[in-house]
Amino acid sequence: MTSAKDDEAFWNSSEKLCFRFDNNEVDQFGVSKTDIDKLLAGISNTSTAEASLKSAANYQPLKPMLSIISEKTLDCILAMDKLKNLHPETSGVQPDITLRKILLGQPYSLEQYKSLASKTALLDAAIISGDGNAILIIILFLTKTLKRSLVQKILAERLDAVNVYIRYLSIRLQINEITDILTMLGQSTDSAMKTLHIIIKNTRDPDRLLNKLRNCYKTQFSALADCKEAPFVQSYIKLLEWQTIAKVVDGNEEIELNSSVLDCLRHACKGHWDLPEGKLMSPTNLSQQYDVSPRQYQKVALEVRAAIKEWGDIDRLLLTKARFILRFCNLIKTNNINVLKILYKNSAPPEVLEKYLKYVDNIERRLELSKNMHCFRMAIDILVQQTDRIALTEYKMKLQPQSEEYFYAEGMLRMPAVKWKN
Repeated sequence: MTSAKDDEAFWNSSEKLCFRFDNNEVDQFGVSKTDIDKLLAGISNTSTAEASLKSAANYQPLKPMLSIISEKTLDCILAMDKLKNLHPETSGVQPDITLRKILLGQPYSLEQYKSLASKTALLDAAIISGDGNAILIIILFLTKTLKRSLVQKILAERLDAVNVYIRYLSIRLQINEITDILTMLGQSTDSAMKTLHIIIKNTRDPDRLLNKLRNCYKTQFSALADCKEAPFVQSYIKLLEWQTIAKVVDGNEEIELNSSVLDCLRHACKGHWDLPEGKLMSPTNLSQQYDVSPRQYQKVALEVRAAIKEWGDIDRLLLTKARFILRFCNLIKTNNINVLKILYKNSAPPEVLEKYLKYVDNIERRLELSKNMHCFRMAIDILVQQTDRIALTEYKMKLQPQSEEYFYAEGMLRMPAVKWKN
């Protein structure tokens, strides 16, 4: 039989001790305070994890992946991710890994790219990715670490990179750099047009604009024999000079600098109508200098003189050539100008309208226009000419009773000399 002493020795020496009466660090369930702390911490961590899972389950992505990054760039990143798994990153030069970090917005360093070959390899990798921001980052790195002539030589062989860099330089208004690159590529016309675009878009002061345009034409456009835009630039410079003189001569703000040719023509037709041909501010001189077509000149002049009720000027403008007026006043809108519509819009009196209504060949159309434009006497005369008593009677009933036109229609109905057809 085992003694009590042996039993006590067993309980005190067993490695699988679960309960000891003489251990103050063990509670009544055989778990130490340290273990309780660990257990509580585990419960707390479990609660936090469950809360995180619950939050993740309720999370809805705001945008699909391909709406944030292009499919081509995503494929490039995935391909480089495979390369990273096959070739873990080391301290050596690895363009694909560096580019992957740039595309993902991760920290990266370009200091290890010291040789020309490694730098061009990095640029080529960026071009293959098709990401403009990555291409620009590498180009700016090259401009800081290589000679300007060498950078231009590298870009000359990579037109995709050139386009990205030119766009960047345009935003920065670095015209000289743009000119050097495009000229080196044999694109002198593109260089001149790009310079012109930047100047016009970003210069607000009229005097500075005029000076810059003169210099641009002198240094770039004048040397381009086959450039179709060169005459345009020269005409634009002359127009700005005309506008500058107009503001000084007229002393008002009616004409704004950088206005169109037609706006300038309107200004000349309004304030300098009587100036003879050959004078700088003359409307005819302005239209000839800037190749304004005759029909466009007639339209602008007609609108301006009608707006200020100068009906005599309109007669001199339109009635000097009989053949022209026959075509000009045809209501099929010959030359895209409807004379009668312009006159009526500007409240021309009936006698002025009737003067031009008679040039409408189609009598039915002339009758319709006469009624619509309230040229009562002409409408009545046409109905009498058509010997249509019923139509004239109906028209008289629509006129204002006791008015002049009402009595005129009534008098025509009583004329015995008219042989009515109905």
